[in-house]
Amino acid sequence: MNCQNCQNITEEGTTLCMACEMRFAGTLLGLARDITPLHDSLDATLHPGGHSPVRIQTATPPTPIRLDVLDLLDLLDATARELWRCLDGIDALDWHRDPRMEDLKATLIACAGHPRLSTFADAGLYMHIINNLARKVDLALDPPEQRMEIGTCELCETMLTAGTADQWVTCPVCGREQRAQTVKLRRLKTLCWDDSKRGSAADIAKAFAEAGIKVSRKTVTTWEQRGKLPRHADGYAYCDVYRLLVGPDLTESIG
Repeated sequence: MNCQNCQNITEEGTTLCMACEMRFAGTLLGLARDITPLHDSLDATLHPGGHSPVRIQTATPPTPIRLDVLDLLDLLDATARELWRCLDGIDALDWHRDPRMEDLKATLIACAGHPRLSTFADAGLYMHIINNLARKVDLALDPPEQRMEIGTCELCETMLTAGTADQWVTCPVCGREQRAQTVKLRRLKTLCWDDSKRGSAADIAKAFAEAGIKVSRKTVTTWEQRGKLPRHADGYAYCDVYRLLVGPDLTESIG
């Protein structure tokens, strides 16, 4: 008989091999561990930092609780209780015969240690469902860092991305390590050394800000009103703003 998850040959009478059974039980126990931080994450005025105990007071939230986390807890609770009924041989939809009165955490732990975990008929299906829920829980507790494009690698021209706090970036293609600020300045240079590159005041302010050079949209429009900066049909030229904003010292740093 083949394992319903990995398709490897397994023992007679079992639906999961020993390795998949251990992974299934481990995932259930991991979800049981995550119940407390999930409940903590319901308060939208606090960011519990996922598995980290550090709490950060945030700005006034749009809602007093995180509804996405509440929905996730409800889905996890319904799935865990349905799994327990299947393990006990009870109809998954027969709520009247549900003997368990424990909380969600205890139910997940009980499922992980159930003797029929690797032998009941739909073990592979429920393992797939539980794995998907575990991924959603991880994303809710530890959302991935927002990364943005900062410029191309100077060696192979691959577009590089970095988080807001990253000081160094490594090219995924050639492996070259570069300072993130240098990559940003080099990208700005390609705009400022070509007088055909133009944009709105907001576009220009954003491009310079990403390179670590402060210039506001209002400053750009003020220069235009004072006759210092010409405006073309398709916007302001990056090179014109650069000449007004940047002195000879910075020219050397990005040249």
